[in-house]
Amino acid sequence: MAPDSGEIWHRNPFPRSPVVRLGPSSDLGDAAVQGADSGNAHIDTPLVADLEGLVDDYFAPPAAGGRRGLAVALVGGFGLGKSHALRRAYQKVRTDRAEAAMWTVDEPAQDMGRLYRDRLRGPTDLPQGRQAFEELVRDYYAYVTAGWVGAQEDDPRRTALQDIAAGLRDRTLDPDKVVSALRYDPEVIHADLRGTLGEVTEHRGFATALALLLEPPFKPMVWQWLRGGEPAEPLRERGVTEPIGPAADRADTVAGIDRVFDALAVQGFLHGRVGRPYVLLLDSLEKVLDWREELRRTFMDAFERLVNIYTSHGGLLVFCTSTDGLRALRPSVHERMVQLWANGLDEDRTRQLVARYLAAGEPAADAARPATGPFDEEGLRLVHGLAEGVPRRVLRICREAWQISEDDDGLVRAVPGATVLTAARRLHERVTYDQVLSDVHDALDLGQWRIASRDPVPVRLSRSADKREEVMYWLSPAPNSYLAVIYARSLLLADDAERVTALVHGLRSAVSPGRFEALLVVNGLVSQAMQDRLWRSIGSRPLVYRQTGFPQSVHEALLQLAQRLVTERRDGDLVELGEQLRRDLDQQTAQLEELSRAMAALALEPRAGTPVTATVLPSGSRGAGSESGEELPGPVGRRFRDALVMLEGVTRRAADRAVARRSATTSAELSVFGCATLVQALTEKFRSSVAVWSAATADTAPTERQLVELRRICREYERAVEVLPVHLLGDADQAHAPAPAGTVEGLAEEVWGTLSATAAA
Repeated sequence: MAPDSGEIWHRNPFPRSPVVRLGPSSDLGDAAVQGADSGNAHIDTPLVADLEGLVDDYFAPPAAGGRRGLAVALVGGFGLGKSHALRRAYQKVRTDRAEAAMWTVDEPAQDMGRLYRDRLRGPTDLPQGRQAFEELVRDYYAYVTAGWVGAQEDDPRRTALQDIAAGLRDRTLDPDKVVSALRYDPEVIHADLRGTLGEVTEHRGFATALALLLEPPFKPMVWQWLRGGEPAEPLRERGVTEPIGPAADRADTVAGIDRVFDALAVQGFLHGRVGRPYVLLLDSLEKVLDWREELRRTFMDAFERLVNIYTSHGGLLVFCTSTDGLRALRPSVHERMVQLWANGLDEDRTRQLVARYLAAGEPAADAARPATGPFDEEGLRLVHGLAEGVPRRVLRICREAWQISEDDDGLVRAVPGATVLTAARRLHERVTYDQVLSDVHDALDLGQWRIASRDPVPVRLSRSADKREEVMYWLSPAPNSYLAVIYARSLLLADDAERVTALVHGLRSAVSPGRFEALLVVNGLVSQAMQDRLWRSIGSRPLVYRQTGFPQSVHEALLQLAQRLVTERRDGDLVELGEQLRRDLDQQTAQLEELSRAMAALALEPRAGTPVTATVLPSGSRGAGSESGEELPGPVGRRFRDALVMLEGVTRRAADRAVARRSATTSAELSVFGCATLVQALTEKFRSSVAVWSAATADTAPTERQLVELRRICREYERAVEVLPVHLLGDADQAHAPAPAGTVEGLAEEVWGTLSATAAA
């Protein structure tokens, strides 16, 4: 509706806490509740429609073989309407199938005994429910009695007895009167009843208690026990020794979980064996994930057993859970249940939801386009986008925007888009900058992060023009590398994302490409779509401030970004080293080409006498025997000597082939010759560095810093060799000798292993 229409609205219709609870409370009906604080407004969603369809299918006339069981999981994030859909299922069963036995649990509890006694709502909470349950047990008594009556094959009253047995099975005859009239021993019949109930319930204690339920002296005792109380002494004498739900002062909470689920399973067995429908509704299953390991495992095991019982014995079980709760269930449970996923509302359903609350629970006059009161089109579009279609967020933003729009008299004339943006910021920016700064500081303490000794950019570049974003800390996880922790308020529009992106890109350009990462901490609202957009533009996902566990989240995010910086620095160093080696190789190749031309000219000159084969080495190279390597420990010196001899052999063979052929040297031969020459130079440099290190540590054991320096020398040689085509060096010149490539690639590790082991000894 246009804001200038002249209409005025009173009283905020949106709830303060839009949370739905499962259970038979006063707000479950269709009647409107003043202020809509109970969240009773309803719109049709795919989740509700799908669940109601499954409920209808379950209560349809059973096919051959009996009623089919069904387990349904309502899955999704918080505020998406799972509990609302579950409550609608509760209403549907209560309205359309009042005769069905139904148990409801609003949320699991670690003290399952207390939950069973005080919060588990079932059909026996009311007198008519208890009467129906007693009749159910009496049906089993009638079946047992009918078995006795029909088994009298040699009785002359056989025909009459068969009619009596049929009447018992049809529930037209009272089994107590039949037992009395036929003078059967009641104790024998009850013993058989306990055996039958034991087979049905798979639980001896429940079988005994249920059989005693039909005897007037024991009935109050059994009902007290079924409600979670301690068993009376007469029950203890007959084998019922433990309460279903242990008392709160007892520590056997694990046993309490098993017993409560046993009680639910037994009651389900009783209904399923006679073909009656029975329903269990459970909300907030994901809360079990916060329990300690022993309780969580026990609950999940018991819940899996209950799912199996309901699906195999004709029950209907519907439960709500988050995605984490769904993952915690075993694959066998996934195979037995139907999953219905809750999704956000589209724009049309968001409009319908707002209109339903504005109409105070009454149907809209125009169902195709319901009236949205003071909210204009831009405001509704922003409400949907900022809330991402989550009903709970929609209602909270609408309530906050309504409060902002009220004048001094409490009247609202218009709620434009700008007010919706203000409401979103006020609703989500609950803590101050100082509080966020304090939590970030705790994260730095947690990881002992190194704060940079100076800011790498001027102060004017470390904040946006309107000062909505600024760098909180500059960290230096590695030399000449920086990690900026940037504070930002709510990011709601495209302009906000562009402003943050420009700030981060400016910082990256001012520092150095490849030496900078940014962690954006948002104190307020930022949608998932906006987070993804910023992730792509600044290279890291924004971290939204939360009051629980935030320092740990910051610490983990900083660890990942610091690792990325270290990796990028190492990769950059390798690229730089590779470029340098390529330049050196090109220079060596040019020198070798000149040498090749000289060798070819020499080969064409006439020679007198016996030809002489010359060994030509490039200028500046040294033979393996030029240095004995005795200043190094014996094994290390031999490894260097063997490697240098092998490399000289490669260059010698390449030169001999060129001279013998008396033709221009090919590019492949030049590559082999150049690679061997370059590796030989690197190896000699490596040997010299190791010799200097060995001389410095000859008299005393090396310190930790000296070992680190040795490791650095070895790593530099490894990195240099890794970027060279050492596979061109060919095979060994002798049988069973190591290949040149393997020798130079493993040389650094062998040197490190030998010297570090010697130092440790």
